[in-house]
Amino acid sequence: MTDTTTAEVATQESVAPAEVEYIERVEYGSDDLLEFGRNMAVVYNFACSLVKTPFVPNQYQNDPGNATAAIMAARGVGIKDPMAALRSIDIIQGTPAFRANTLRGLAQAAGHEIWVGESNSERAIVLGKRKGDDRVQESVWDMDRARGLGLTNKDNWKKQPKAMLLARATSELVRLIASDMLMGLYAAEELEDGTVVPDSAIEAEKPKPKRTTIARKKPAQVLKEQAEQEAPQPSPEVEKPAPSQDATEPEPAPEEGTEPPQDDAPMALLAPDEGEEPFTGDPGKPTKEELAEWAQMPEGFN
Repeated sequence: MTDTTTAEVATQESVAPAEVEYIERVEYGSDDLLEFGRNMAVVYNFACSLVKTPFVPNQYQNDPGNATAAIMAARGVGIKDPMAALRSIDIIQGTPAFRANTLRGLAQAAGHEIWVGESNSERAIVLGKRKGDDRVQESVWDMDRARGLGLTNKDNWKKQPKAMLLARATSELVRLIASDMLMGLYAAEELEDGTVVPDSAIEAEKPKPKRTTIARKKPAQVLKEQAEQEAPQPSPEVEKPAPSQDATEPEPAPEEGTEPPQDDAPMALLAPDEGEEPFTGDPGKPTKEELAEWAQMPEGFN
């Protein structure tokens, strides 16, 4: 009885179902980004089937990756139909672009106004207004402008100049009134003409910043310069003004007890006038005439 029970229990354990481990899938990111990822996965599944049919353009044949990118880009500007998206976007030189008539349709669907003012083989004028704005914008393309850009030698411009002028004027006007709708997308006609400069080429043309090398001073040299700067500097000598040539030195004062020098030479007598007799007397004694005059003077004057 015991052996049978043990065997039955072993049999039951061997056939018991194994435990299944469930892994919870967690998505990280914003709601918009998660929605974009889920939509892209669905679009890719559709694209894998669509690119095998002749209903898609040749550039998307057997290329589900580019087809998926084109459909998602078209959804960003308002084209919800995947088949219409593949017909509307062209890949020109590796860059996606819309045709001018597609751009006009997108602008009109967004509420903007566009109309043709003039269109012939020499000139195209396209006018329009942004939704909610009364100002009229204008784009003018003529053969002179195309010739200046070197476009008239291309096959499309030789065969259908009217259509090319209208396409360029249309795409330019849409860019004026609805640039927020395009979000950097180009017109196919612009890329075919080669008149759009890629951003990479613009970055390459920018001058590179000049590099400057700064030599760092050693600590000993820095301390030496600081000590020289902190040391007191002697005050500069003030130059005395040189004496002028006109200035004369004053004569020294005579010493005490000395008399100023006198001239030892005798006083020279003046020569007598013509007709007068020369003086023969003693110059130090009065003459008789002088004595007579002095005698006649009152007392106190002689």
